[in-house]
Amino acid sequence: MRLAFAAVLVAVMAAAAASVAYSMAFDDGSPCPDRQPLFVCPGGAVGASYSIQLQAHGGCTPYKFARTSGSLPPGLSLTSSGLISGTPTAAGTWTPWLQLISHCAGDPTADRQFSFTIDSGLRILTNTLPPGASVSVPYSVTLDVQLVTNLNPPTGSTPNPSSLTWSVISGALPPGLTLSNGVISGTPTTEGSYQFQVQAALDATRKHSQTYSLTVRQPLNIAATKPLATPPLPTAWEVGVPFSAKLTPSGGSATYTFTLKDGTLPTGLALGADGALSGTPRAAGVFRATATLDDNEGRTLDYALNFGVAERLAVSTLALKPGKVGRPYRAKLASTGGLPVKRWKALTALPTGVRLTTALGTLSGKPTKAGNYRVTFQVMDGLKVVAKKTLRIVVAP
Repeated sequence: MRLAFAAVLVAVMAAAAASVAYSMAFDDGSPCPDRQPLFVCPGGAVGASYSIQLQAHGGCTPYKFARTSGSLPPGLSLTSSGLISGTPTAAGTWTPWLQLISHCAGDPTADRQFSFTIDSGLRILTNTLPPGASVSVPYSVTLDVQLVTNLNPPTGSTPNPSSLTWSVISGALPPGLTLSNGVISGTPTTEGSYQFQVQAALDATRKHSQTYSLTVRQPLNIAATKPLATPPLPTAWEVGVPFSAKLTPSGGSATYTFTLKDGTLPTGLALGADGALSGTPRAAGVFRATATLDDNEGRTLDYALNFGVAERLAVSTLALKPGKVGRPYRAKLASTGGLPVKRWKALTALPTGVRLTTALGTLSGKPTKAGNYRVTFQVMDGLKVVAKKTLRIVVAP
């Protein structure tokens, strides 16, 4: 009788085990409802994080899950525990066959076909903002956004920015800037470093955000040392006279570079990257050039360099007219080149009774003594350049 009872018990247990094993199946309600002939899983969007946990019932736990044919959406993967997760990289519909495996050896498997639909996703493609924002200087940047159908490489279409909902979801824009229809614009009012997160949303599921940093600094400025004149006035100089001046920058990032943007400096002068302007002009003329100051954050400022270079100062009088004792004498010394104001001087003795007007270079008076006078004259210009020449004045009796 005991053997008969044992046999019945074994048969009941086997039947129960078989019943449990055959009842093992994917959950037909969550997360992928049964929509015959497919289990339809929640939709996703390209570039948006996706995660679902497959459910099952019956059989022996823990379950194992596997893909037997077909493909999951690119970017998603299935773990043996049934977690499907990742970031979809392409739009479309995929219908893979998934398998449920019981923990008990010898149990049958359950196979069902699933459907995954991935819509185009919204992506803000602008990863960083252009640097160079300055106080009181207008700033504007348009954020590039795309309805992406594939992330490798990003392809898709450009939505109308006004159809999107734009917002700053964390941090704050620099004072003076606003966000509207994907454009950050305005005139910054306060220097500093700002970090903020901008979000664009097409609907409840298709949204994307980017975190940006923007540093606002004081605008670039250039101060010039003498003898450079303040633009647009020209700097007056002279051939053969060494020149040295400095363009001193301020504002911006404090990492500066000067370059010659266009035009021509006087022959013999050169502009250094540090703003030093030096050399010795070798030719007279009018010269116009533009120096550009750049910092390492993209700010730029132009400075006009205008020069009027005169010929080298020289005494141009070739000879002086003779004079006569007791008769009025008048002559004029002349010069070429140089810069105002010019001053004349006699370095040796003039004929008695004759004097020199230093401002005009005129000789006048009544000679009182006959003779042959060799007089060395000097003229000095506004740059303190000196020119000399010895001329003869013959005074007849």
